[in-house]
Amino acid sequence: MSNKRIYLDCAATTPLDQRVLKVMLPYFGKKFGNPSSIHAEGVDAKKALEAARKSVGGILRARADEMIFTSGGTESNNLAIHGVLNAITDIRRLDANKRGLNISVHQRSHQRASAEKLHMVTTNIEHSSVLEPIRALERRGVAVTYVPIEPNGIVDPKKIAAALRPETVLVSVGYANNEIGTIQPISKIAREIRIFRNRLKAQITNPKFKLSNFQTPIFHTDACQAPLYLDCNMDKLGVDLLTLDGHKMYGPKGVGALYIRHGTPIAPMLFGGGQESSLRSTTENVAAIVGFARALEMAASKRDKESARLTKLRDFCHSNILENVGMTEVIINGDMKERLPNNLNLSFPGIDTEMLLLRLDALGIACSTKSSCLRDEPGSYVVLALGGGEARAKSTLRFSFGRETTKKDIDYLIIQLVRVIQQS
Repeated sequence: MSNKRIYLDCAATTPLDQRVLKVMLPYFGKKFGNPSSIHAEGVDAKKALEAARKSVGGILRARADEMIFTSGGTESNNLAIHGVLNAITDIRRLDANKRGLNISVHQRSHQRASAEKLHMVTTNIEHSSVLEPIRALERRGVAVTYVPIEPNGIVDPKKIAAALRPETVLVSVGYANNEIGTIQPISKIAREIRIFRNRLKAQITNPKFKLSNFQTPIFHTDACQAPLYLDCNMDKLGVDLLTLDGHKMYGPKGVGALYIRHGTPIAPMLFGGGQESSLRSTTENVAAIVGFARALEMAASKRDKESARLTKLRDFCHSNILENVGMTEVIINGDMKERLPNNLNLSFPGIDTEMLLLRLDALGIACSTKSSCLRDEPGSYVVLALGGGEARAKSTLRFSFGRETTKKDIDYLIIQLVRVIQQS
């Protein structure tokens, strides 16, 4: 066996690019200032922070002040979901007070969790950092509609539209799924939401109270898996909130971003010094943020060429596994066309894929059976949602390729995969 490790789990995390590390290093040493300080060291740090914000905004075709830096995708998703729900309930309370309604403290507390007043829409295959905060809100009384995906792993925009109600305040649909790589029709969903907003606005707009002039439903997408391969132009996507994560795109761990369209109501979860437009109070991690911006710049510049290269490798890998593995049934999970170019998720019914993964690991190949965030789950709830039952969901292998993946790596994978399956 070669001493080289073949890493095929880039959906879980990517290695830090050395060019990203290079721009980060000064901020671990001489450029150590706190960006909230007004002396020279602080001013230098602030300039770096704002340059990164401007760069990220420019790549997304967004305003710099619409970008909030966080600790990663999980925090960004939680801020988007809890932040919007809390902001809207607070605004409604203020509106009620403005109208002179007599609401007791108990009633105000209850109103925050009123299922009658609040409703959300999502899908049944979202990342756990979206589903868990939504479930937490559901336990507080918020009504939630989980729209099922189609058998190809893609949600029908018309079904999202059908789930919308006058009390729907937030829709959250991931741009690209981390397990099966399917790409959701975000711009089409955004169009359905705009149509619904306009119809609703014509019926219930109350111009007397300006606090209520924002339009719901607000549309959020978790795009952590997207920047390396998909266009994240905010005007084209039509979303109000978008989540990004540094370590999914060859940047550092522990840093992410949330795009917040101007005028979108959102309340902070962290309170303190008022950093990040008072939405994320804590001293900013300048080194990580500078690295995040550089990683996103590189992702945008390499996107088209790398997508084309990896699509060829993915399809070559898929066809050769089908041809050589010797099983009567190998199932591709998710649509083969509307799919991230680096993702290949297969089910091998009757095979213990966890043992298969460990044997491949011993042979120098790193892959996964499901999301790395679901270590305690017996199978993939995403694959289960596709149909085919638990046998399919418990027998998955996910190969997610990256910048270092070569055809030689794929050849070695196929040889070892076939051999290990035949020995099973």
